[in-house]
Amino acid sequence: MNLFPLIIKNDIQPEFFNEYEIQSEPHQLPSFVWDGEELYWQDEAKQKLHVDFASPKQLWRFSKLNKAQEPILRALKWKNGETQSVWDLTAGLGRDGGMLAYSGFQVTFFERNPVLQVLLSESIHALSDELPDMADRIQLNCMNSIEYLKQAIDDINIELPNNCYLDPMYPHRKKSALVKLDLRMVRDLVGDDPDSSELLSTALILLKSDRGMQRVVVKRPAKSEYLGDFKPNYSIEAPNTRLDVYIP
Repeated sequence: MNLFPLIIKNDIQPEFFNEYEIQSEPHQLPSFVWDGEELYWQDEAKQKLHVDFASPKQLWRFSKLNKAQEPILRALKWKNGETQSVWDLTAGLGRDGGMLAYSGFQVTFFERNPVLQVLLSESIHALSDELPDMADRIQLNCMNSIEYLKQAIDDINIELPNNCYLDPMYPHRKKSALVKLDLRMVRDLVGDDPDSSELLSTALILLKSDRGMQRVVVKRPAKSEYLGDFKPNYSIEAPNTRLDVYIP
């Protein structure tokens, strides 16, 4: 098994979820780094990328969440006290999926990039101490989501979720400085998601398989074309984004 490189900057270490190979000096980037407070990924330019579902900023976002008006929750037909399941097929940093888990959804993250897999798994592991109920509602699947969906098409014993959610990489902006640093770093890691149209088309096959899936939701820039030219049944508009909703 390949071990992930890790730079230790503080002798006080938590119980990590993954196994690492501790770097000796001189340290080399890119690498995971533990600074005594958080684990993050640092690239050659010394830019940091981290995932923390229980950070003060994230908890503040959750506390201000108007669930009745939140576009993603509206698209997924969230109801207070009702348990639904969702496959987040493009987990990335897990922000939307984390919000869904906080709101009561059973969420399965699908993430194929090894660096993001580590950041997500460590954050879910740490969340068990802070918000154990929320952590129990999150699972991480490290398979390529397209391949898993194809398996689910062929294997009727795989239980499907109520919903599938996709948030593929947005098209490049002309003014790249407008894109936040963490999202630029994610793009550097995962690329442009050239197979996102195939991902949607495969999810739509499952949606129409009469096996209980209720909807597929795709997050897009507000004025962008439909993903893969698949016209949704309807859309929910937000100031900067659009949620395209597909139903059987």
